[in-house]
Amino acid sequence: DLPKLPVQAKTVGRVYRGKDGKTHRPSTLLTLTLDSHGPVHSARRRGSWVAPCECGRLHAEFDPLIGTPVDPASYDYRRAALDAIHFAKVLDRFWQNLRRAAGWNVQYAGAVELQKRFAPHAHFAVRGTVPRALMRQVAAATYHQVWWPPFDAPVYKVGGKVPVWSPEVGAYCDPASGQPLTTWQAALDALDDEDATPADVIRLGRVDARGIEHGTKDAERAIRYVTKYLTKDLVDNTHPRTDPQQAHFDRLHAELAVLPCSPTCANWLLYGVQPDGVKPGLVPGRCSGKVHQRTTLGFTGRRVLVSR
Repeated sequence: DLPKLPVQAKTVGRVYRGKDGKTHRPSTLLTLTLDSHGPVHSARRRGSWVAPCECGRLHAEFDPLIGTPVDPASYDYRRAALDAIHFAKVLDRFWQNLRRAAGWNVQYAGAVELQKRFAPHAHFAVRGTVPRALMRQVAAATYHQVWWPPFDAPVYKVGGKVPVWSPEVGAYCDPASGQPLTTWQAALDALDDEDATPADVIRLGRVDARGIEHGTKDAERAIRYVTKYLTKDLVDNTHPRTDPQQAHFDRLHAELAVLPCSPTCANWLLYGVQPDGVKPGLVPGRCSGKVHQRTTLGFTGRRVLVSR
C-alpha cells in the first residue's frame, strides 16, 4: 500500500533554505540489504561501545567466527542462496517503486558487494533526498515473485541416478521408468490455476539512508565508500580466512550448485522438469551459469548499478 504519484520529469531533489539564507540540495548515501537468514556472529560497535553477539560473547573485529552462523544447523542456506540469485531483480523493483512513491525520476549510482555473511548488499549515491520513512515504507513493500515450476524438493540427487537423454524421444527420461520428464511448457501451464503460488518471493531487509551534502567530508567519504567496489571482484573482500568461514562459504555454494538459476538451467532435471529449450548434453548439478560459480556466490546481475 504505497503512495502513487505522477512521476515528474526532474532528476534533482528538494532544495532547502537555511536560516542564513543559503540554499542546500543534499543527496543520500543509501544501503539496501537482504533480510536475515539466521543469527550470525558479529562485532557490533557504536563508537567505543561494543554490543554482545547473539551468542552472548564479545567478538574482536577479526574473530574467526565473524559472519558465520551462530547455529549452522538452523541457518536457512536455501533462502540465502535464492535471495542472492534474485537480488538484482528486487533492486530493480525497489527503484521502480521509489520513483512512483516519490513522484520524480530518482537518479543513483552504486555497486554491489558481499557482506561478511556472504549475502549481497548494495551501496548507492542517490541524487537528492527522499524522506527516510518513505524509503523504509517502499523497501518493506518491495518484493519479487519467481513464477517458475515448484522446486522445493529434488526428485533426483547429484551423484545418483539422474535423467538421461533419449535420442528416440528427443527428451530427458526417468532412469528407472524411461518415461519423459514434464516439459517446461507443461510445468508452466500448471501455474495457470487460480490457486497457484509463486515458487519463491524475495524481499529486502534493512535500509540505511544518510544525508550527504556537496563539498563536505561526508560526501567525500560516501564517494570513496561507493566507488571502492567498482574495480574489485565480488568476493575480493570476503575470501574465507578461517575454517568456520570456509565451511560457511562451502555450504552456501553447495546450495547454489543444485538450485535452478534460469528457465534453461540444467538443474531443472533434478526436480523432474525439462529445462526450457531442452537439448542433449545437460548435466544436472553442473550448470555453466555464473550463479553457480564460486567467484559470484549467487549474484549474477551487474556489479555497477547506474540509473538510466
